Amino acid sequence: MKLTFLRPLYANPASFASVYLDTSGTGRGPEAKAVDIRWRDLRTELAQAGVDAATLDALGDVLTGLTAPGTAAFGQDGTVPLAVRLSAVPLREMARWARLPDLLPLLIQSPPRPPHLLVSANRAGGEVVSVRTRDDVIRHTVEGTGWPVHKVKSGGSAQLEHQRAAEEAWETNAKELAGAVVSAAAGQVPEAVIVAGDVRARAMLADHLPANLASKAVIVDRELAADSAELAAAAEEVLRQLEEADGRRRLETFRDRLGTGGATEGLPETVAALRDGQVSELFLGGDYLADDPDTPGPAWSTAPAWIGPTPADVGLSEQELRDRGLADVARDRADAAIVRAVTGTDAELFMVPAGEPPLRDDIGALLRYPVPGA
Repeated sequence: MKLTFLRPLYANPASFASVYLDTSGTGRGPEAKAVDIRWRDLRTELAQAGVDAATLDALGDVLTGLTAPGTAAFGQDGTVPLAVRLSAVPLREMARWARLPDLLPLLIQSPPRPPHLLVSANRAGGEVVSVRTRDDVIRHTVEGTGWPVHKVKSGGSAQLEHQRAAEEAWETNAKELAGAVVSAAAGQVPEAVIVAGDVRARAMLADHLPANLASKAVIVDRELAADSAELAAAAEEVLRQLEEADGRRRLETFRDRLGTGGATEGLPETVAALRDGQVSELFLGGDYLADDPDTPGPAWSTAPAWIGPTPADVGLSEQELRDRGLADVARDRADAAIVRAVTGTDAELFMVPAGEPPLRDDIGALLRYPVPGA
């Protein structure tokens, strides 16, 4: 996954309050009170850790105002620069005050999805939803100009003529829906075009899509509205499978290049490669869904790491950064420091799929250029 959307978070060097809260009862009577109580407990914990009142107030407004099963919010200096609605309650409710935002749980449970299109096709036109990010969604309804769209039984040559007219109308409307899909895709590279709706309308739409979009079309064999929760869930599964397949392909390349200088594995070696800006793709293994809230992943997740002023300044010891002439260093968790380095160096992050052989220390990387001895 690409993490460029996280870059603005690291522009301000102030510390972060990171909160993962079950907000499934927001806005519903007694259940809403339960959300308030859960937030009150976490707020007390953060206040005791030193979070200022303005940041706590800003977080409270977001956490008790969003309607979602769960919410992840990150606050600093009286603002909330990032808040994400989760599709399920957080794997672990938590609050943390530290130099860096605690983003790995968010990336595990609610990874950013690439731009994609949701289409519901019918014989009169259809709907197109362009999903650029979770909060950047544009809907467009196509009311085709073709008419009539229903065949009737009138008998004789009149019936044949009417059926022919209806089929021509379907074709016209499919072309117009395809045009709307092309317009929705303009200015972006959608990962997938996920199409539901009437069987005949879906087929005609596919015939009129340009090759670059037709090759990305994935059919959901149900008649669903483009903005329905059911099609959104189907799209989530499609995108998850595409991401996992891509991850397996890249992991295969990683294994092929181990020992050639084109890849590295192990925590010290991978952190050193991140520090030198060599990493193009980072792979993380481990059981991130384990029950222990303090170790959501490899044993080193909560181990200390040191960071400097720029994102690539990361080390497993303070001395590693001091040796580079850095005077301004701070301590944080290794997982938070690694996510920052991946984000700031334009690397991509992949979770090792279940069933794959484990990496040494559950971490490894493909390198941008061969490094002797890597």
